[in-house]
Amino acid sequence: MNVLALEILSPEGSAFKGNVYSVSLPTLAGIIEVLPGHTNLVSKLKRGEIIIRLGDGAETKKIAVTGGFAEISQNAVNIVAEFAIISDDENRHKFEEAVKLAASIKANKKDAQNSAAIEMQLKKAASELKSNAPIKRKKR
Repeated sequence: MNVLALEILSPEGSAFKGNVYSVSLPTLAGIIEVLPGHTNLVSKLKRGEIIIRLGDGAETKKIAVTGGFAEISQNAVNIVAEFAIISDDENRHKFEEAVKLAASIKANKKDAQNSAAIEMQLKKAASELKSNAPIKRKKR
């Protein structure tokens, strides 16, 4: 039986390493199934589950990821994930909570950046008014 060498890495460490029969990846173009002999490919992953078939039988393992990249070359699949965790009922709930928290932090960061930019523009306009310098406006 031909096998693939699969390794899934994330900032937390190795989520999986071993030989597998096949692996399904959630890419931006859709789900792709990688079997031994697959053509070389580099693809961006989206949020979803990586489904690993460990043998010819029905034994599978699922790893939830928030995104990342996959490199397929010479019967090896190397994945670097933003976040990866074994997908079971308990971890699935933790995964969803982590995604919500990350989205909240990202939104607050953008708000803080926008507020800082607006504050800087207001200070610049105030100093221009005090110095009687002509105020140049961008055309929109």
